[in-house]
Amino acid sequence: GTYVMSDLNAEIDAVNAANAGTGWSFARVDGGRSLGGSMGFETAGQWNFGLGVERLDATTRASDASGTLEYRLGANAWRVFGEYALRPIGRSTFFVGGAIGVVQENGKVIQSATGYAPLRFNTYGSDPSFEGYVGGSWWVTPHFAVTSTVGYRQAKVKQVRLEGAAFTMSNGETLSLDFSGPSARIGIKFA
Repeated sequence: GTYVMSDLNAEIDAVNAANAGTGWSFARVDGGRSLGGSMGFETAGQWNFGLGVERLDATTRASDASGTLEYRLGANAWRVFGEYALRPIGRSTFFVGGAIGVVQENGKVIQSATGYAPLRFNTYGSDPSFEGYVGGSWWVTPHFAVTSTVGYRQAKVKQVRLEGAAFTMSNGETLSLDFSGPSARIGIKFA
């Protein structure tokens, strides 16, 4: 998926500028892989309801001869969704959907130095998330379908915590992680 990540990328730009010429440089985070699953049911009245979870990946790292600093700032997006299909259950159709849920930061900062065991620090935080999308399902057999969606996810963790304390950026503000952005999914359905 594609992410906004304005706070994180501003911090990356500041760190990269402060370390210019040293070989120490972080890549910006503009997106990442996601993997998830959902369960639900289709009604005879063309409505679909369900629960889902997605792991949203966001990673960047910098290294030199002395070691590595890696940010694995992935989040879990839990959601309850509803969809309205243009045709009844079990038939190939287009649909429109929406979801509400929680985006939950659950990542790590890993500091490695040559000759020493890596230090791992956990990151936490959670806030509401919202999503809207359109999609379609193609029933290949009476019990198996391929489905896809495109839409937009609003999912910003407003205050990230590092080992229980505020994750403070170089400007003194608390880091936020914005997993918002366009999304696309491809999946399968079983009946």
